[in-house]
Amino acid sequence: MGDETAAQGVVRQELGTLEVADQVFRDLVRKVACDVAGVAGVGRSGGLFRRGGAAEAVQVERAQGEVAFAISISVRYDVRIPELVEELRRRVKSAVEETTGYKVRAVSVTVEHILPPEAPRGDAAPQAVPDLPPMPGQQ
Repeated sequence: MGDETAAQGVVRQELGTLEVADQVFRDLVRKVACDVAGVAGVGRSGGLFRRGGAAEAVQVERAQGEVAFAISISVRYDVRIPELVEELRRRVKSAVEETTGYKVRAVSVTVEHILPPEAPRGDAAPQAVPDLPPMPGQQ
């Protein structure tokens, strides 16, 4: 491609420069993360006290044509976290490098929350308590 890098994460190319905004990286990483099986959300999903916003859930650090990410995720109860994180790192690296041309230096992942197991499907609807026979002496 014949590109030469400069400071501040701007990639110099033959006909000009390329700079990708942090928000573009955040959007791309968030999309990739949500497509990984077992990831329930980026950041802390649900709960009364949500910490931080979307910008804090995906942090971007750029320098000299390279980018690094710190991602906070929520996962489903039944996943193996180490395997999920490796899959997430692999997909983020691939998507960012293919889409933007920036080299991914690191993908740090923090699991913020594990969602509890869901109720079984099908007969999960709450059922009425059956009528009990009257106690002796009551009618």
